[in-house]
Amino acid sequence: MFYKYRKSIPLKPFIFLFITVFPFTGHSQPPSILSLLDTLSSNEKKLEFIAKKIDSEVYAHPENIVGYAAVFDSIAGTIDSPEWNAEALNYKGVSHYVNQEYDKAIEYYLEATRYFEETNNGQKLYRIYNNLAACYNIRNDLDNTEKYFLKSLEIATNIGDATWVANINNNLAVLYMNHQLYEKADIAITHALSYYQEQKDSLMLGITYMNLGNSKIYQADYESALSSYGQAMQLVAYEKVPLLYAVSETGIGIVHTKRKEFKQALPHLTKGVEIAKAIHHVQQLMESYTALSDFYSETKDYKNAYLLSQQSQKLKDSVLSATQDQNMAEALTKFESEKKDAQLKLMELEAEKTAQQQKLYLLFALAGLLIAGLIGFFLYKNKKKNTLLAKQKKLLELTVDEKNVLLKETHHRVKNSFQMVSSLLYLQSETIKDKEAKVAMKEAQNRVRSMVLIHQKLYSKDQLVGINTQEYFTDLVRDIFESHQDESQKIKYSLDVEPLVLDIESITPLGLILNELITNVLKHAFPKIDDNSTLNVTFSKQGATLQLVVADNGKGMPNEIKESSFGISLIKALSKKVKAHLSFVENNPKGTKAVLNITRFTLL
Repeated sequence: MFYKYRKSIPLKPFIFLFITVFPFTGHSQPPSILSLLDTLSSNEKKLEFIAKKIDSEVYAHPENIVGYAAVFDSIAGTIDSPEWNAEALNYKGVSHYVNQEYDKAIEYYLEATRYFEETNNGQKLYRIYNNLAACYNIRNDLDNTEKYFLKSLEIATNIGDATWVANINNNLAVLYMNHQLYEKADIAITHALSYYQEQKDSLMLGITYMNLGNSKIYQADYESALSSYGQAMQLVAYEKVPLLYAVSETGIGIVHTKRKEFKQALPHLTKGVEIAKAIHHVQQLMESYTALSDFYSETKDYKNAYLLSQQSQKLKDSVLSATQDQNMAEALTKFESEKKDAQLKLMELEAEKTAQQQKLYLLFALAGLLIAGLIGFFLYKNKKKNTLLAKQKKLLELTVDEKNVLLKETHHRVKNSFQMVSSLLYLQSETIKDKEAKVAMKEAQNRVRSMVLIHQKLYSKDQLVGINTQEYFTDLVRDIFESHQDESQKIKYSLDVEPLVLDIESITPLGLILNELITNVLKHAFPKIDDNSTLNVTFSKQGATLQLVVADNGKGMPNEIKESSFGISLIKALSKKVKAHLSFVENNPKGTKAVLNITRFTLL
């Protein structure tokens, strides 16, 4: 029933769009409905009549809906029918929606939903799901708005209600545009347009083209935007939806501004402001002012740009002030109600408390004597135990401090030893003239450096037995790239490493394997380095395994891998130590992806 296709165009302002917020805030009961109901023979017929009235007037006369819903609820209460009572909850939700009481509306919709879900009533469900989505959208809750629109769409599709399928697609398109999900929006708009074209529904077709125009602006597809706005204004007469013209004129002006076509832009922007003023639409007028202010900024007319931005800000302040006043009134009403409830509960608790106090006093007196004796006994025993524990704690702290100092010193010395080996390898490589031998020495130096880095981190951190994978892999990859590349030709790289703490037995082989994989890419993957040459490293926990992935967009792996190469042999040997499986697959769209799945490791 409610919200259907929202003839008010989109869900909420998008660039310079609007949502019709029902201005009615009072309660009324249309007098004509009572006399008409008296002519009907049964309560069921009366309820059917009221339901039709709500469906037909929810857009045209929202001020009548609260009264209709109240009458529906009173009649449904006289019938022993869970279905009619659930429908009454739905209409109560509608009445709160038109009163802008969205939390209450959601509460009633959810209660009605529970019944119709239990009875699997699809005809009712997809309408209520749509109503829920409308409320959550006003709350700017993207996840729940999309969730209930998609639920509504699924049921409407299964039932075969093509009109609803199109209308919900239109709503989804506006939702996605408001949240800058333009690919999703384009798909939804395409579905909606297809139906409206088949049905020759010029009004909804025009509204949808206008929404498409706004989407195309943000996607910088200006030709499509102009075409969409033009079709929108051809399909819908100004008298039917003048706001569509305000939106479209402003949109066309923005397109020309973006394309530096300033002479063409100004008339459309001015027209958008004039129409928004004429129809007294504050939200659209703010958007039109902003667009015109941007135009003046682009043409360096900063005075007019400033004046228009001031006017837009004044409108925003007035809207915000009105909203705050309404929220304050609602909050005060809720506070007073809760205050009265709290006072009544407090009085009840005070009476209960007085009756219980007399019983408690006697029990306390008896228990006090017993507790005093027990406390004295336990204090004496506890004092002796605390003295002993203090001595043991001090001894343990001294022992732990000594062990930590020794462990740090051990890691420091191991690091220094590895550093010395690395330095010796470097010195040796400087004297070697054979190119292959020199490369082999540099690779050996990198392998040693990966272990130097491990021990350096162990003695420089409080945690002496574990390494943070994110810190270690980041430093290791940076060192490898710095040692293998010069400033003129650089391969870009990125890391996505889950921060896990692994023991030294797990991290050491992983560091060596990562060194071999990256070195292999730097040596063989890019015969010619350009701006697009990229290497990506990812590391994460996948259930009971760890996964290390090194991917590049280079020339790709050869059909046959040299199993006899030292690097491959080293990777295989290290993989056995951590029970890992290494595979090489093609990277999409080009290059190679090395995937290492590790099953033996220790997380700290």
